[in-house]
Amino acid sequence: MLGMKKWEKWLESLFVTLAVAGAACGVLIIGLIGTSVCMRYFAYAPLRYTEELVGLLMTAAFSLVLPLITLRSKHVRVLMVLTCLPEPQKRVFNILAGVLGLVFCMWFFLLCLPWVEFALDRKIKTEVGRILMYPWMVLMPLSFLLTGIAFFLRGLFLFKKET
Repeated sequence: MLGMKKWEKWLESLFVTLAVAGAACGVLIIGLIGTSVCMRYFAYAPLRYTEELVGLLMTAAFSLVLPLITLRSKHVRVLMVLTCLPEPQKRVFNILAGVLGLVFCMWFFLLCLPWVEFALDRKIKTEVGRILMYPWMVLMPLSFLLTGIAFFLRGLFLFKKET
C-alpha cells in the first residue's frame, strides 16, 4: 500500500512537470507570434516557419497538460444528468466514464503507434520549416498513455473513497 502511494505521488509530480512544459509551450507560442508580427511590420519579412511551429507547439501544449487535467478531473464536464442522480448511481456513472476514458486512451495510443513508426522510418519533416515531425508525433501517444494511467488512478481514488 505504501509503495502505491509513492507511485501516485511520483506520477502526479510527473504530470505537473509535463503541465509546466505545456505552459512553457504556450509562452513560446506567444513569443513566436509576437516576434513574427514584429518582423512582418518592421523588417517586412515574417518568420517563414511560424505557422508550422505554432501548430506543433499547440499540439504539444494540449498533449502535455492532458494527463494532469484528467487526474484532477478538471475537464469541461456536462453534469445535467449526473446532478439529478442519487449518490450511488453517480459513482457508477463516474466509474463508467473512467473505464470509457481508459479504453479510449489505450485505443488511441495503439492507433498512434503505426503513424509514429511511419514518421520515424521516413524521417518526415514539415513542408516549410523542415522541422522533424517524429519528436512531436511521439508526444501524442505518450500523452494518451499517461492520460489512460490518470483515468486508472482516478478510478482507484473513486474506489478508495467508496470503501
